[in-house]
Amino acid sequence: MKALPETPLVSIVTPSYNTGRYIEETLRSVRMQDYPRVEHIVLDSGSTDETAEILSRYPSVRVIWPAPAGPVEKVNQGISIARGDIVAWLCADDYYLPGAISRAVAALQRNPDAALVYCSNLRVDENSIEVDREQGRQAGFRELLDERCYVPLQTAFMRREALERIGPLDKRYPMVADWDLFLRISREYPIQFVDDWWGAFRLHDSQLSAVRKYALWSEGRTMTRGHGGRFFSPLFRDYWRGKFSRAVVMLRRRQFSVFNAKLRDFLLGFGRQ
Repeated sequence: MKALPETPLVSIVTPSYNTGRYIEETLRSVRMQDYPRVEHIVLDSGSTDETAEILSRYPSVRVIWPAPAGPVEKVNQGISIARGDIVAWLCADDYYLPGAISRAVAALQRNPDAALVYCSNLRVDENSIEVDREQGRQAGFRELLDERCYVPLQTAFMRREALERIGPLDKRYPMVADWDLFLRISREYPIQFVDDWWGAFRLHDSQLSAVRKYALWSEGRTMTRGHGGRFFSPLFRDYWRGKFSRAVVMLRRRQFSVFNAKLRDFLLGFGRQ
């Protein structure tokens, strides 16, 4: 890997559509960082809520409007126009903690072979109240492939050099495009866990990962299998172990209609594996 400049430019890419409820906290968290060289790019596909008015209050933000409709297409465009030596993808409902960017840059400078640095996962609710903290761990390609995505997106900072070699996000996997990207990076380069807290992931009822949980898992399963993941991997076993446990509870409670619906989902999903 090429050596980073003494003070590398950091580009933050944020896809947006009708994110007015949360995006101001996202924008503010970037603006309040103590790192001196930050480029924030927001790609909005024609929001009809208060997003445009909020963005107008942050003239330093580079707004691309109208942007492509899909989040993967937005992020790909943002990365393609970003000028930074380091690039991060921050969703419009997540935010950085104070000092996050400077500590991430320092981590990349301490680890000159690493293409990506990340840290532990902090989750907050709709009102930015902490829900829990998940201690992270060092992972590589095999762990990301067979177990789960250990890289919280809101903590990931990547070298442009690696992104240019790896290529754009894969549009086939809109719900797990970040996981797929981290897999492709970790196949080619070391990635480095840092024992720290850099960003907050927001939990709310309207996010796709909450609304379409089975679709998220199914897409992740298809994606990891495409990278050579084992059929009976820990990812597979952990998911279906939970399903079976809940099925037993349904039968004990005589919730037969719910059980039958879940069984149909299981048979359909298992047939796709």
